Amino acid sequence: MFKQTIETSATPHITVAECTGNLVVRGSEERQITIHVQGKADDVVLEREGETFTLTTRANCRLACPRGTTLTVAECAGNLKVEGVEGPVAIGDTHGNVDLRAVGPTALEQTLGNLRVHRVAGELRAQTTRGNARVSQVEGALLLSQVDGNLATEGLQGGLTVERVRGSVRLGPPFSPGQTYQLSNSGNLTVRLPADASLRLALRAGGKIRSHVPDLTLEDVDGEMQGVLGTGEASLEAQVGGNISLQPLEPEEGLESDFAAGLEGLGARIEEHIALAMAEVGARLEESLSHIDDQAIRQRVERATEKTLRKAGQVAGQARRKAEQEAERARLRAERAERSWRRASGRKSRSKQEPATDEERMRVLRLVEKGKITPEQAADLLAALGGRG
Repeated sequence: MFKQTIETSATPHITVAECTGNLVVRGSEERQITIHVQGKADDVVLEREGETFTLTTRANCRLACPRGTTLTVAECAGNLKVEGVEGPVAIGDTHGNVDLRAVGPTALEQTLGNLRVHRVAGELRAQTTRGNARVSQVEGALLLSQVDGNLATEGLQGGLTVERVRGSVRLGPPFSPGQTYQLSNSGNLTVRLPADASLRLALRAGGKIRSHVPDLTLEDVDGEMQGVLGTGEASLEAQVGGNISLQPLEPEEGLESDFAAGLEGLGARIEEHIALAMAEVGARLEESLSHIDDQAIRQRVERATEKTLRKAGQVAGQARRKAEQEAERARLRAERAERSWRRASGRKSRSKQEPATDEERMRVLRLVEKGKITPEQAADLLAALGGRG
């Protein structure tokens, strides 16, 4: 374990030229930079020129810095987490997942894993995301060039521009007056619209366009479905390869469904967080071992540590499978609750409007094949899907 602390100003410039492991960067109130590396001093190269620092590390690294830091991460071979860094953030290539929380204006080049962002004080730009992307609470514009997985967004105050999403998109409020929300994706699009939305819509879809929003009338204008909610102060423009579903943001329908949607990817996030925690625990254990002189004791502790970390990895995998099973059960509960509410309220059942697809049935069967749900759970899900047909 290597640790180094350097006094600095409240607004230094830090560039991580390369990190071959996982990297965690956290902003703090201290006017200093603290580097923890799960390795030796030879695994770290730090250069300083005034208030500009350049760091290269060949091991897992935890970095604490002032909140006002301007941060650049040129390349990270593992997972990357940045939290509480309020200065501009620039990220090049990340080979694992990226998790950003409470950061300043941010630009990303390429993320080979999943991208998760919560709270950006300014604009967020991302060129290429190979996995899924989930973005919430962005004060400035959200600009995404390419997402190869699915995209879920909400709390976008400065508008949205998405050039290409290969999967499906879930778009939630708000739709800020004067802003444009523009996207193109190959899968399906689901839009959650609050009762007070003031939005002008222009939609094109390769599949069907369905609206369950009261007082919204869509008209076909040269192959484009157009409509207006309120006075149309914001604009939504979408071109979709699959279906488009416009949903009201109502407590009766939204709470259970949003909970189920929030469980999507929970297992992957559990594994990611455990991996980062394991790296930090391993670093601290290695630091403790450096104070032990007896070689035999060191070897026994190291073997025990490796066994513990392997066990933690197994627990992470089990947690992921359990979370995915719970997500499927939550979806089933949401469908049942929705049908009950619609029968009680007298509203037309959505099941008669949205028949089950072969893709949905195959998805359930694949989950059984992978061992993520039991045959009994699959039977319940297929029965629920059959009720929609």
